Amino acid sequence: MDSKDVMASLAVTRLFYRLPHDARRWLFAATKPKKFGKLQKQRNRHSEQGYSFKPFDEHRCIFVHVPKTAGVSISRELFGNLSGGHTPIATYERVFSRRDFESFFKFAFVRNSWDRLLSAYNFLNSGGMSEGDRRWASRNLAGIADFSEFVTGHLRKKNILSSIHFVPQYRFLCWPHSTEIRVDFVGKYESLNRDFLTVKEHIKSAPVGDLPHFNRGKSGGRDYRQAYNRETRDIVADVYRQDIELFGYAFESG
Repeated sequence: MDSKDVMASLAVTRLFYRLPHDARRWLFAATKPKKFGKLQKQRNRHSEQGYSFKPFDEHRCIFVHVPKTAGVSISRELFGNLSGGHTPIATYERVFSRRDFESFFKFAFVRNSWDRLLSAYNFLNSGGMSEGDRRWASRNLAGIADFSEFVTGHLRKKNILSSIHFVPQYRFLCWPHSTEIRVDFVGKYESLNRDFLTVKEHIKSAPVGDLPHFNRGKSGGRDYRQAYNRETRDIVADVYRQDIELFGYAFESG
């Protein structure tokens, strides 16, 4: 795609998001009826183990699961399944009417970019959670000696969209080509239990008790900072600059 095509695409996107919420939703349903219908089926689908938007109507909330931020634990504890998976907020705006979207409590969790990247690498390097994860690892991690080599040899802005686990966090919480956060509450992985209590205060039917940790990454308890040198630290700072600035992170802090 050349620069003119990129600019044209950006202009169309900006025009689309200037439309009122329900107008955008109607236009999406009219131009992509199969995709819209599939999303609505997810809203009515009950699943005890898999993905479903149904809990969001039942609990009058929307959880945006950013990869590698304890989202599996949060979904299972609150909803008993995997809820909506890694669906961005822009898609939920197409699923729900303006009235529902604005009245539902919308929340997400984010994580220090350096820590999250190491967790995602370890997760995929150990097999991931799905066949798609294993295929990605086979194509992209074969022959890579360690995490440092992965960062210096593979981690570039043009590559991070190749696996959902490396997609910048702001892309899940903002409109396309925007850094305006569209959820009501952003908790942090570093204060997970405290911020999870805040979420439960907004969801009256939330279970009582501490948050269990499912799908824990295989880091061996290692401090993420030990995995970096100056070069790899700076590469991550550049690639995930928008996440780091938007959510107030630094290499040495959570």
